[in-house]
Amino acid sequence: MRKEMSFKGVNAEKPFAWEKLNEYGKIAYIGSWKDGFSDRRAYREIVDHPLYRHVMEFVDLYEEMDTIILEKYSAVVIPAMVDEVYLHRYVNKIRAYLDNGGAILSFMQNFTGILPNNTGYIASPLAIKDREVHFADTQSSTYIFDGIREYDVNFRRGVKGFFNRGYFELDSFAQEEKPELLLVDNEGKCVAYVDRSSTNGIILAAAASDLLGYGLFDNTTARRMGVNLLEWLTEELQKKDYHTLRKERKFVNDEMNTEVVFDYGSSETGRDGLKNAVITGGMAFHQKFFRNKNGKYADFYNKRVYAADMGDFRFADYDYVVLASNLNAKFLLPYKEEILEYLENGGHIVSLGDSMKEYLPNIRWQSYPTNFWWWRMEGADMPLYAVESNDGGKTFVKQPERTKEGLFSKIDVRVAKWHCHGAFYPPAESESILVNELDEAIIYKDLSFKGNLYVMSLDPDYHFGQGFMPTTEPFFDALMEWIEEDIQAGRRS
Repeated sequence: MRKEMSFKGVNAEKPFAWEKLNEYGKIAYIGSWKDGFSDRRAYREIVDHPLYRHVMEFVDLYEEMDTIILEKYSAVVIPAMVDEVYLHRYVNKIRAYLDNGGAILSFMQNFTGILPNNTGYIASPLAIKDREVHFADTQSSTYIFDGIREYDVNFRRGVKGFFNRGYFELDSFAQEEKPELLLVDNEGKCVAYVDRSSTNGIILAAAASDLLGYGLFDNTTARRMGVNLLEWLTEELQKKDYHTLRKERKFVNDEMNTEVVFDYGSSETGRDGLKNAVITGGMAFHQKFFRNKNGKYADFYNKRVYAADMGDFRFADYDYVVLASNLNAKFLLPYKEEILEYLENGGHIVSLGDSMKEYLPNIRWQSYPTNFWWWRMEGADMPLYAVESNDGGKTFVKQPERTKEGLFSKIDVRVAKWHCHGAFYPPAESESILVNELDEAIIYKDLSFKGNLYVMSLDPDYHFGQGFMPTTEPFFDALMEWIEEDIQAGRRS
């Protein structure tokens, strides 16, 4: 039997103007970037999208949270890709906002415990191909997912896992204050809920699942999800006078929270005698890189440094320094000269992911649309090739499978094939390691300095931390083994 769907109509003069919702204030979208791939997506595809631009306002986590008055906003969006470590500094302000009748729309993992009674995201043990997300049989779920097919939430172009791969446990809620379920998985685990009891406000929390942005990628019924969500929010605000509560602002707590929410400590030993460090971020994947697979990489580095709090960190104290994927350039640009001096004095830098800003020297970058789907096409292949020198370096050839020496003597080229966001144009004094069909570099080694600069458009740490794309684990292992051998060989020559 076909489910009936409500028809609300669109104001032709002011489509998606959100006039009723704007009476309660704009929606603050708290973002962690102004410089990277992920920020462009968040800002252009969500905050400035035609569906939301009349009601959404970007708030820079690093620049504006100190002084912003959250109570002027009808709701606050916390996206999945947010620097939770930095955001936790403002947990008191966020809790006061909720107690003043604020509304939080959270899509983060909450590994820092910002949301009350939420013990954090748990990755589902079910294989992505076997796992499904279902709409709960509740009033809010019926409203938010009106007109949406479960298929369009579970699948994107026939692929599962883009929307959600984990859940929340609700054990911390008292029995009489259990939240209203919105989404559950096929084991009955909570994927999203609405909490009206923990504070004087409203918390909608989805387990690393973006109800506003997910449907914007494709022309499916999932695109209706964000519109329904904002219509639901409007009705929720009308049911109770949250606006008056926020105007009264009885609860004020702008005190910065200094509690340590992740251990950026050091391990006792490095590998192969080399002393190493990693500069990492405060997003969930940055932290879970060290925790996943029973902490496989917990002690891989002698030093873990939070990019927003580098303080007394000295590059010169380490044989090589790794820059994690998706770091905000804001925190590295002040170290531009120190990085250059470090390389010139024989230090080595490994840059994971996409380095688009000039905190590293000689970077020339070309963005490309990401092809997530190539592997689904019969007979298709991702055109990547390892570069191998012949005749003592006089000529170079592209190998589709393996090379005699170097990184791709340890692994097949196919191990490096998941996807990439663009390519590099290396300087004259460099060695291309992996290239695309246009001979643009996906991995290269810059030899312009006494030390080596290893640059790549691949993000194995991101996928290992997110818990999917298994090929990234053997790639990372081989990559770091090769880099350390390469550094050691350079010392002996």
